Amino acid sequence: MDHVDEEIEITNYFLCPISLEIMKDPVTAVSGITYDRQSIVQWLEKVPSCPVTKQPLPLDSDLTPNHTLRRLIQHWCDENATHGVARIPTPRAPPGKLNIVEEIKNLKKFVVEASGREDRLKKLEVLAMEGETNRRMMCEAGVHRSLILFVVKCTLEEEEEGQHLKGYVDESLRLLHLIGVPLNDARALLIENDQILESLTLILHQQDFINKAYTVVLLRNLTGNASSHIVERFGAEILKGILGFLKDVVISSFNLTNLSVSATLQSSSSSVRSKLDRSLVIKRGVTAALMILLESSSWCRNRTILVDLGAVSQLIDLEISYSGEKRTTELVLGILSRLCCCADGRAEMLAHGGGIAIVTKRVLWVSTAADDRALSILSTLSKFSPENAVVEEMVCIGTVEKLCYVLRANCDFSLKERAKEILREHFDDWKKFPCIDVPRLTKLLSS
Repeated sequence: MDHVDEEIEITNYFLCPISLEIMKDPVTAVSGITYDRQSIVQWLEKVPSCPVTKQPLPLDSDLTPNHTLRRLIQHWCDENATHGVARIPTPRAPPGKLNIVEEIKNLKKFVVEASGREDRLKKLEVLAMEGETNRRMMCEAGVHRSLILFVVKCTLEEEEEGQHLKGYVDESLRLLHLIGVPLNDARALLIENDQILESLTLILHQQDFINKAYTVVLLRNLTGNASSHIVERFGAEILKGILGFLKDVVISSFNLTNLSVSATLQSSSSSVRSKLDRSLVIKRGVTAALMILLESSSWCRNRTILVDLGAVSQLIDLEISYSGEKRTTELVLGILSRLCCCADGRAEMLAHGGGIAIVTKRVLWVSTAADDRALSILSTLSKFSPENAVVEEMVCIGTVEKLCYVLRANCDFSLKERAKEILREHFDDWKKFPCIDVPRLTKLLSS
């Protein structure tokens, strides 16, 4: 047909300013600009301003349906149907804010009413998946509080009720991961209920790997803005559970930059759960676990507990099995730097065949922060563990060569000074090895 190759003229005001596609559900923002509903909602979840006028637009600002423009677009589609243009259906009106709030209040009854509990939890999850606005309203309605208290109730009663309650815990943890915990409410929750940490510790010692990841992230959300004494007084069992999660990451051979989920993680799956990015959940879990360990290792008591639990070896194994996440490396080196402050920590570091090697490899490879922490570890080991075997290992695995490279590299003055300090400390030992270029080393140290 001749008309097939004809160009169809599209009126500019039919196009969404964001997607540059014909609008299916045109809505007008308070700034006076009309967008396609899906495009502007997704935009406002990231940037709270009008894309065209730059006027501030809160996420819950009114979006008024532009019925006239929608009818014009539909009429244009009908007129061009012979050109293959499909008619845009009339969109369903989204539920208003008041309707969603009422629905959330009704669904919160899952805590006190056993009947329909599973359906209510799933409906809450569907609402949370629909967008940031719904998640924010759920937090305002206190859904996160209800979920946390429900998790506590289920885990502490699980021995009596068995697996029946575990499904509820799974659903609740996934939902909590979606909506989060407001920072201003986290501290109050921990103060009001001292069974929360006990409950989360029990989950960390169970077998479900994804639930452990959810729990570690939740634990970090709860303690990130809490008083330091809460983290300071973490018991050995909760730290053991966090290290157990990291051990599972290593044993399961997860590549943290391209995670694949094994069959063991597919239990109790649902259509909604399949939408969640498990790899991202595990990455967040690893980061949260390391942040908790870094903060808790600020205290001597916790450092002793962590070393006794084998944290040094676990962290080295994690770093060796990992291939390039900057933040994770910085956190691992930061924790190791603190654990090497105690003699047992240094002994465990030296006992691991890859300890000094992986720290040396990370120098000048990740970031300035990682360099500082790696050199701090090497400096501590060279000062307080100057055995001949350690000095020889530093030569054999290239630590001395890497320190020389630091002196030649364009890096911070403080890093160069620390590298010089290590090299000077064992200069008489280094020069005994035939592989060391003594004249060059002497020149670098005098520069």
